Amino acid sequence: MNALSILENFYRRIMPSYPPQGETLITRVQPEAWRQLAFRSTLSVEAMTQISHIIEDQAMQHPRPVCFHVSFQALSRFLPQQERYRRLAPRVERLLLYGAFDIPDPEEARIGPNVILVNTEGTALVSYWFVIAYGPGLSMCLLAQEIPALDGQGRFYEGFYTFEPAVAYEVLSMLHMAFPSQAPAPAQFEEL
Repeated sequence: MNALSILENFYRRIMPSYPPQGETLITRVQPEAWRQLAFRSTLSVEAMTQISHIIEDQAMQHPRPVCFHVSFQALSRFLPQQERYRRLAPRVERLLLYGAFDIPDPEEARIGPNVILVNTEGTALVSYWFVIAYGPGLSMCLLAQEIPALDGQGRFYEGFYTFEPAVAYEVLSMLHMAFPSQAPAPAQFEEL
């Protein structure tokens, strides 16, 4: 079994352990409370973007650099967020951008010297949206799989959000197994 199959099995196994919540939770909870929150939900692109921005903002404001892993599923989806990530890149130790290389020049997405591009084309990861900030004093993990809309309109994601370092560590370990030359092995969460 390869690392991405292990990630898919992990995702399916862990989902039921989080309480279900609706999208309205995003507007009711203050950003600083996200460091003590865990839930699962079916989310719209807008809600996924809001949660992603909360994680990005926390990483930018964190006093110590963290490793930041983010999947846009395809690099073409990264381009509209490029300026935001240009501000994030210098604030993190390392920024890993995952996605299918579907733009003419993938290097266009390399927005800083600490940015690592990971091509997920042809893998199960093209159906996952994830944002993970992991380092001393900060662990935030959003992992969701794209699901078909019942009416065939729009994109929706089913996934979970957690602040638990052990979960982020597991996901990052699987990404390291899948892409060992690009995704570094994460620090043990007990050491953070």
